[in-house]
Amino acid sequence: MIEATSEIHVIPVAGIGEVREGDDLAQLLAPALMEAGISDGDVLCVSTKIVSKALGLVVAPEDRDAAVERSSVRIVARRLHTHRVTTVAQIPSGPVMAAAGVDSSNAPAGPLLLPEDPDACASLLQRALQERLGLQLAVVLTDTSSRVWRVGVGDIALGAAGLRSLEDLRGSTDGSGKTMAVTVRNLADEIAAAADLVKGKSTRVPAALVRGLGHLVVGEAEQVPASALSRTGQDDWFRRPSLESVWQALGLPINQEPVARMSPEPDPERIARAIAIASLPRRPDDRSTAPTASGARAHLIAPDLVEVVPAGTGPQEWAQAGALAERILTALGAESIASPLPPIEVRIVAPGSSPGSAPPRHPGPDAATAPVQSDQEDLP
Repeated sequence: MIEATSEIHVIPVAGIGEVREGDDLAQLLAPALMEAGISDGDVLCVSTKIVSKALGLVVAPEDRDAAVERSSVRIVARRLHTHRVTTVAQIPSGPVMAAAGVDSSNAPAGPLLLPEDPDACASLLQRALQERLGLQLAVVLTDTSSRVWRVGVGDIALGAAGLRSLEDLRGSTDGSGKTMAVTVRNLADEIAAAADLVKGKSTRVPAALVRGLGHLVVGEAEQVPASALSRTGQDDWFRRPSLESVWQALGLPINQEPVARMSPEPDPERIARAIAIASLPRRPDDRSTAPTASGARAHLIAPDLVEVVPAGTGPQEWAQAGALAERILTALGAESIASPLPPIEVRIVAPGSSPGSAPPRHPGPDAATAPVQSDQEDLP
């Protein structure tokens, strides 16, 4: 094993040229790597885009949306920006990405799909290059992605071969002698981000060497694939955004979910959306034994008042109206998470009542806790 060093060097790999379907990437990269002075123990970072080009993973522009759908394991969210809807989805290899990673930049033949198994692609490229060059190296396939709670984008590792991608520091001590209990470093993403500083879409440099990390270049038995770097399933704390999480909890099928804008819409639009979502029936597979909102109707009487009218005067109809009122409050609460709505009262009124005729009550401090009022004297 190569010993760790105190510094790293990031070297752009130029002269690769345009990659086309059917090209042998190892054959294209080998002379450029030799020109860049590749050494034993280097980490080669390659844009996944050129792998997609070589594999012919291109779609017609008019088929882009369908391609995003096909490339998605699950839809996380959809957001409207100007006139385009951006779909955020989990891809088969694990990461959650905008448009399922489908990318149109530097793709003159049409949008490019990501390979379904980037780790396997990285492994094939690593073995081919090691045979050609007679060196031990690691390969990281990189792609641009955003991060939760962070502005802007950076490169992450989509595929990895021959690399100890994670460094588990749990049980070791920090500089002050304290035992670290939770720290696991994602080295592959850090390497991908460093390499991107010398790569670029505008400069047409799709690869870079990172030197000085030979101690992380390992054999197949010790390598950690990039698929191990994504939190999926029960480990995913952010499976849906706040709006979509509540919509899902209310029983809304994903194909009925509206598309929210990137920034919160005006209050009237969000209030109307909350009422519309709450008024939809639950999915047929819902096993809840609570009363449904079936038959009851909700009306926005004023900017700060929603009235719910039961379908009849029987106990079941009043229970259904109560269920709808609570669903409306829940949906309004979801709309208030990103940008608070003004206080809104949700009132249950008797069938046949004139709109807004019931005595007013002061609403709660916010939409999520506004009280539900009913005309108790009309209960049978």
